[in-house]
Amino acid sequence: MKKLMTTISVFLATVALAAVALAANASFTGKVTKIDGTKVTVTAEQDIPSWVKKGANVSALGGAPKVLEVKGKEMVLRFGKEKAATIKTDSAVTVNESSGDELQGC
Repeated sequence: MKKLMTTISVFLATVALAAVALAANASFTGKVTKIDGTKVTVTAEQDIPSWVKKGANVSALGGAPKVLEVKGKEMVLRFGKEKAATIKTDSAVTVNESSGDELQGC
């Protein structure tokens, strides 16, 4: 019985550590390489994580843009007009997985 409890404890600790490791992959960094109206192209420093998918919302540059396209290390995000107007080419970007709780603009 003691051996079974130890095995279960080790298993649960492994699952908890794996969850922390996955949460650490919930962001990446890159640079704004192109701005076309409300479409902002971001080139990632490393491979774009698998949680970034077309149609998903992410958190970046103080907003919650929608992912329009993902190709290689590039992704295209759609921001609102006002937010897109404040973004500059060559700006550093940290893209985070959206929790879905961000307030959306009008």
